[in-house]
Amino acid sequence: MRFTTTALVLAGVVLGACSKAAPSAGPVDGAALFREQNCVQCHGPDGSGSNLAPTLHGKQGLWTRETLAEYIANSPAYAAHDERLKEQATHYSLPMTSYPGLSLEQRLALADLVLGMK
Repeated sequence: MRFTTTALVLAGVVLGACSKAAPSAGPVDGAALFREQNCVQCHGPDGSGSNLAPTLHGKQGLWTRETLAEYIANSPAYAAHDERLKEQATHYSLPMTSYPGLSLEQRLALADLVLGMK
């Protein structure tokens, strides 16, 4: 059962990383993007975390919106040079997925959402 659950979660993460967000006519909705890109699969619907990924609450002192947007684009490359993230990764089942297909505007919207989580 555990293998099946892990396989399904991994499949959801991979598919989420590969999905493309539809172009928007207005400002990007970070909360909708959070759901559409399957961030909820690992971080939970409200960003409070799970055994797959940490809470996203209280990250304001650790990130700027620009650095968080950079991390979202290529998390393995970013984490390779960040001791805090390397250590944090040892506590979770899956590595953070990269989202290189998201535009800077989309990544900044996600960053704004995360940085707004208290």
